[in-house]
Amino acid sequence: MKKFLSLLLVTVMLFGLTSCMKASPKDFTCEGMTVTLTNRFKEANYEGYTVCYESLDMMVIVLKESFSLQAGLDQMTLDEYAKLVRQTNASRSPSEITKHEKFQSMEYTFLNEQEKQTYSYFTTMFKGPDAFWMIQFVSKEEDYTSLKDTFLEFANSVKFAQ
Repeated sequence: MKKFLSLLLVTVMLFGLTSCMKASPKDFTCEGMTVTLTNRFKEANYEGYTVCYESLDMMVIVLKESFSLQAGLDQMTLDEYAKLVRQTNASRSPSEITKHEKFQSMEYTFLNEQEKQTYSYFTTMFKGPDAFWMIQFVSKEEDYTSLKDTFLEFANSVKFAQ
């Protein structure tokens, strides 16, 4: 009987532990943009970016480019903005731009010489009501293929306050 109770207790504890470790959706909001990631992410601050979110195996880097930065920016289309972002990143040999229902995207890799690590970027571009947004989903190159569907899911969750 004691063995049975001990085994039952261990099983319940293991079930509880694995339940706690399971990722669940979590909304992150910054300056009118909301993205649904998981509870494994935490907010981070990196100079030059609007906001960043980190987990153990990926990072989300967000840059808001307000229409008030330059006259006529609000008249630019998402196509034009995406081409400009691609041109700006030409040294990284980005892929062609892919059009999705709510955003446009491109992919590229970047070698961080200090870390001696190559990172893959799934860069998405959105046009919100008051700004263009570049949201980059980043992982180590060797993890990218297994995470790309997750990056697409996260990108499709992006919403803007009206």
